[in-house]
Amino acid sequence: MEFSPIIRVFLAISCMALTRIGVGQTDVVDTPPMGWNSYDSFGYAVNETEVQQNASFMVKNLKKYGWEYIVVDYVWSCPRLAADSAPNQDAQFNPHLNMDEYGRLLPDIGRFPTSANGTGFRALADSLHKQGLKFGIHLMRGIPKQAVTAKSPILGSPFTADEAFTTKDPCTWLNHMWGLDMKKPAAQAYLNSIFKLYASWHVDFVKVDDLSDPYSSAEIEGYQKAIKESGRRIVLSLSPGPTPLSQGGHVSTYANMWRLLGDLWDNWDQLDNAFRPISDWTPFRGPDHWPDPDMLPLGRLRKYGPNTGPADTDSRLTKDEIRTMLTLWVISKSPLMFGGNLPDTDPYTLSLITNREVLDVNQKSSGNHTLANGLKPVWVAEAYDPHVHYIAMFNRSTETSSISVRLSDIGVKSAKVRDLWLKKDLQNLTDELTVSVAPHASILYRLYTIEAADVTDTALPTINLSGTSYEAESPDNTLSGLARVVDDIKDGKCSGEKLVRFIGSNPQSTLRFNKVTAPKDGEFGIAIVYMSGSHRVMYVSVNGGSPQAIDFPATGGWDGRFLDAVELKVQLKAGLNTLEFGNPKDWGVDLDRIIVHS
Repeated sequence: MEFSPIIRVFLAISCMALTRIGVGQTDVVDTPPMGWNSYDSFGYAVNETEVQQNASFMVKNLKKYGWEYIVVDYVWSCPRLAADSAPNQDAQFNPHLNMDEYGRLLPDIGRFPTSANGTGFRALADSLHKQGLKFGIHLMRGIPKQAVTAKSPILGSPFTADEAFTTKDPCTWLNHMWGLDMKKPAAQAYLNSIFKLYASWHVDFVKVDDLSDPYSSAEIEGYQKAIKESGRRIVLSLSPGPTPLSQGGHVSTYANMWRLLGDLWDNWDQLDNAFRPISDWTPFRGPDHWPDPDMLPLGRLRKYGPNTGPADTDSRLTKDEIRTMLTLWVISKSPLMFGGNLPDTDPYTLSLITNREVLDVNQKSSGNHTLANGLKPVWVAEAYDPHVHYIAMFNRSTETSSISVRLSDIGVKSAKVRDLWLKKDLQNLTDELTVSVAPHASILYRLYTIEAADVTDTALPTINLSGTSYEAESPDNTLSGLARVVDDIKDGKCSGEKLVRFIGSNPQSTLRFNKVTAPKDGEFGIAIVYMSGSHRVMYVSVNGGSPQAIDFPATGGWDGRFLDAVELKVQLKAGLNTLEFGNPKDWGVDLDRIIVHS
């Protein structure tokens, strides 16, 4: 239907007036969501039978423990043509996406037969609701290119799809969609129209892809406005990451979940890389806004899903690593979205995800934060009962380590102790908790206060950053091989706005500090300030002596936004000393500076 110019202007103003400007919904998801997502096992090719099989397993085995969401991920409008990933469209829009007359995507009928005759996901959602579950879907941000080319009318507005889009910043890994130009009224009208459709399907959860990296603030606000217009309470989840920490205030206002990391899979390095970002996002964690490290790649993965490892096999994480992942997600109150095919879940993993005492930490604790980061992170939290505290201790290193916590750091003198994973009461504690933790393993304890104590001013000892600082990029240093000085990013935190990169991978690529001064012979502490996107090892040689291996935990990224420090003790001589960093076989970390103190 064509509208006159005057009517078009009137309808545009009316449409904009109906779009209430506000912030994210409250009381939508007071606790971290718990559920299942189809992606890690089925990729884009999941079908309705498989969704129902996972739902049935959840109802029988998991629902009573709080698991409730069933989420269909990734390009459900596309016919299944491949096992691994959804194909890009060619110039003629093949493979053709199922779409209604208003440019709104509909489920592929071949994979979701109850969606026939334009009914969409309504029948599937209602079936899950009758079983006491909730239903979610995945979206690619933007508007279908098919709709733009067809100039599809936008329901409830005078606009057509070609008036809503922009060719700027399209998704680089799937070409089905154009971006939305949120400066155009047609863009918000399109979002309103699709969420009106999802509300009619009784959708409870929507995961929108390609919004967080790069961060698209205007479009994120547009999705939240559309949810409000729909009249239905819908959880808004943003993917993938990393979401910029600088946008914490904005994203926690407009979204209920947002990704901290890229896609997380079943290997230790990626899990190891999650520790620091999860800790950094602590200020933005709370009811209705939950930082999300990603779904749990546990159980049976890649049934015919993404090619990230061996097909149709259980998670490659060890039993200790699986428990460490769950402990970290639980103590940090991260969303628990299981990725494996539930009917194939192994008994060990099933025993972990049905441990009610552990899950209660995720759902019912508060004040969750780190006492320490680094190779041996320690997290603490409080229960509803003021006598109860939770402590999680992790060993990220490759050797068994002793980890200690002063009970006074949480206001406790003595306490009863229970191991939540083993469901076993331990001996009472006084003053200090010390445990021996295997490599990549963790513990999760509940402490019931027998006698309280004044909370100590500081938590665990931190790295001493006082002393004499030596910049990595100083002209006094020697850079060899591939090592070179690079500029820090804008708004980075490197002290000299520069850092040294490409240390290691061969014996020649080293950084040597030539003028490290000591007032006398003796032992000195060296704080090494660095950044690294993964766990690395470097070797430090003092005055040409035997190299000492140093573990550098992942800091979360490869620039000055992700600085951390490790400390070592070295013997220096009075006067000038040299410290050389390298690794003859593997890449090292990026160095900002070292700080020497007695």
